[in-house]
Amino acid sequence: MNSSAAFASVWDLLQKPIFTVSGQGISVMSFLYFIVVIILSVVLARLLTRFLKRNVYSKTEIEKGAQYTLSRLVRYVTVTVGFLIGLQMIGFDLSILAVFGGLFGVGIGFGLQNIFSNFASGLILLLERPIQVGDIVEVEGIIGKVEEIRFRVAVVNTFDNESIIVPNSDLVSKQVTNWSYAGDTTLRLRIPIGVDYGTDIEKVEDILLEIADEEEKILDTPEPQVFFKEHADSALNFELRVWISTPKDRIAVRDNVRRKIDKKLNEAGIGIPFPQRDVYVYPQGDGQFTEITKEE
Repeated sequence: MNSSAAFASVWDLLQKPIFTVSGQGISVMSFLYFIVVIILSVVLARLLTRFLKRNVYSKTEIEKGAQYTLSRLVRYVTVTVGFLIGLQMIGFDLSILAVFGGLFGVGIGFGLQNIFSNFASGLILLLERPIQVGDIVEVEGIIGKVEEIRFRVAVVNTFDNESIIVPNSDLVSKQVTNWSYAGDTTLRLRIPIGVDYGTDIEKVEDILLEIADEEEKILDTPEPQVFFKEHADSALNFELRVWISTPKDRIAVRDNVRRKIDKKLNEAGIGIPFPQRDVYVYPQGDGQFTEITKEE
């Protein structure tokens, strides 16, 4: 047997169906064609996203979130089209996909609701973009920066450098605080403080504004404000309102301001009231004592 005959024999073997799907024989070569098409589609998707980054995003003013969304859509569409082309090349009847669609519909009714809900929510996030990559959000007490939005979940990196996986349905159906919506990361802080009755109100206001002026991370515009909130049971309640440039600084600013408030009020001789309890004990004729408690 010469080499050409051997090659023809191997080729015929590779072309011989090894199993059938819906009456269509699948050979080793057709399966290899399918794998090659999938690999080419993945490579093409990467080349397209790289082309967008180098030749489109760098020359336009497209937002980072929009860039991420477009790159994701291009990648998914390219790979999906390649997958369908690969199925056609091996002779797969695409009409059978309708059957799989019916099976998926049954699956939704038997426990896949959450998966498809997250998938649909991911599409909403990628298209409407109420939350974008880079935004600082708060979801059910979790605060952090959105690092990635996938079709099923989003990755939120907290200020403690913890990566939290949040289902997309939570970002769509639940209340979410977006602290950097439309690129605005400024945040207002409200810091309450109570002082003793009889304290000079204007003096307290001057001290609080002086503290706000000394804190570097507090913005000059909008200007800090002090409000005399109420005559409470045992205190005159004030509220200092200031603006900061990013939510990441809120804990540090609150800490610094409260420390300075305590120090400067003590230096000025201004007291900070606290709850007090007086207990009165009265003797009774039977030798028992009656206790009366009075809180202030």
